[in-house]
Parts: sequence; C-alpha cells; structure tokens
Amino acid sequence: MRSRVDPRFKKRMSCRLKQEQRTYAGMVLDVSRTGLFVQTSAGAKPGDEVEVLLGSREQAAPVALTAEVVWQRKVPPQLRVVVEGGVGLKIRYAPELYYALLADAAQAAKTRRHRVV
Repeated sequence: MRSRVDPRFKKRMSCRLKQEQRTYAGMVLDVSRTGLFVQTSAGAKPGDEVEVLLGSREQAAPVALTAEVVWQRKVPPQLRVVVEGGVGLKIRYAPELYYALLADAAQAAKTRRHRVV
C-alpha cells in the first residue's frame, strides 16, 4: 500500500459530485494538495472521473475540481451514523482558489495544535 505524501487537513464543507449526467450531495471531510475525501452516497467507482463542486447552492460560483476516484468505502445504511462512507479522490485539476482554501485549512490545523488550554 502506498502512503500519502501530502499532509491532509480536516476541512468540512458541503459539495456536489457530478458524474456523467447525475449529481450527488456530499460533505468534504479532509483535503490535501493532491486529494480529498468526500462523504457521499454516490456510486462512483475507482477509476471514474468526477467533477467536485465545493460550496453550497447559494454561492454564486462554487469551486470546481476535476478528480479521479481512487477508492470507495461502501457502508450499509444502518451503519452510516458511526462509519463514514464515501470516496477518496485524486485531484486532476483544481483552480488557484482551491489551494487558497487548502492554505486556510493548514493554518487552522496549525492554530489548533498550538492552542493553550
């Protein structure tokens, strides 16, 4: 198994996954420079290409990424409360705005680590 090269940062935000002619709701749970994990019930399989639209429907212009499904975690409906189903995505294309979002997530993670209780 290949280990991740780029660090991942927790970042929760709504998204939509578009695959062919269908659109699915999702929630991004973590991000990195080269990939992200999206909690979703989309039936995308490893090797499938998807478009990820970050942000809500209310936003004027969501951030659009092109990604490839690397792995899929299927979870039975009765376990979705305790186990996150979704897809691991490898980014093929991301606009500069995505990397600004990633920098914000990295800064937030750094702040959480250095917070004094």
